[in-house]
Amino acid sequence: MALTILGALVIAVAAGLLTGLFGVGGGFLVTPLLNVVLGLPMPIAVGTGVMNILGVSTAGLYWRRKSNLADFKLALVLFGGNATGVYFGGRTLESLKAMGSLSLNGAEIPAADFYTLLVLLVLLLAIFVWMFLETRRPARPAVRVGLFSYVKIPPYANFRSLESPRLSIPVLAYFGLAAGYLTGLLGVGGGIILLPALVYLVGMRTHRAIVTSLLMIWLTSFVAAITHSSQGNSDLPVLMTLLVGGSVGFQIGMTISRKLDGTKLRRYFCYVVLGVALMVLGRIAGAFF
Repeated sequence: MALTILGALVIAVAAGLLTGLFGVGGGFLVTPLLNVVLGLPMPIAVGTGVMNILGVSTAGLYWRRKSNLADFKLALVLFGGNATGVYFGGRTLESLKAMGSLSLNGAEIPAADFYTLLVLLVLLLAIFVWMFLETRRPARPAVRVGLFSYVKIPPYANFRSLESPRLSIPVLAYFGLAAGYLTGLLGVGGGIILLPALVYLVGMRTHRAIVTSLLMIWLTSFVAAITHSSQGNSDLPVLMTLLVGGSVGFQIGMTISRKLDGTKLRRYFCYVVLGVALMVLGRIAGAFF
């Protein structure tokens, strides 16, 4: 148990560091590491991960409360779809738990572990490729325009935080639904999706996207924590360790974040995503060999 707590402390500091730097909640790192490194079953890792995200993102919002960078209107538009998606993601995870174990090359692995890790791997690799290519393109025009601004499905809403402010409400709602589903299924808090999506799809500047992402992570993880706690998907000693270590890492990350520009933040973020993807790949490959 002592080694488990020590491992959880190291994971927590790293997750808190990422939250301070990128506003992603650290869930995409915590959940797979709880499974790969500490050996917690994926449903327990997911539930413990989202509860930790709730604590860390609460601290993140508190320390950034005077920044005036969060877009509350956008967060509320996304939240309706988010909350629904979390519910269905949690139900999917429960269905995977009921499937029991899979036999792969003579070895047994829980179906919930295998399928959630596989989905997480595909997601991480896609985000890495997307961000890696974007950070190496020539400098963009001064006005940032997100891809969602080209989708013309009424009704629309205007958002003051954007340089191309008019966006389709149905498009934002369905995006929130997808992000929430992945939170409920994978326990990744949605930040791994939200940060790049707010920058490239919605059209936010990086530092504003970080704070708005934190707000969305808090709202989504609040719903997800209730869902998973009701299903018994948590490990209390590990959770308390994560919360303590995360607060330390967050302070370090926020200090570093203030010294980096948006392009560097996105570039470093994509390398972190690649590192986690490789760890998940190793866990999946281990099921076959």
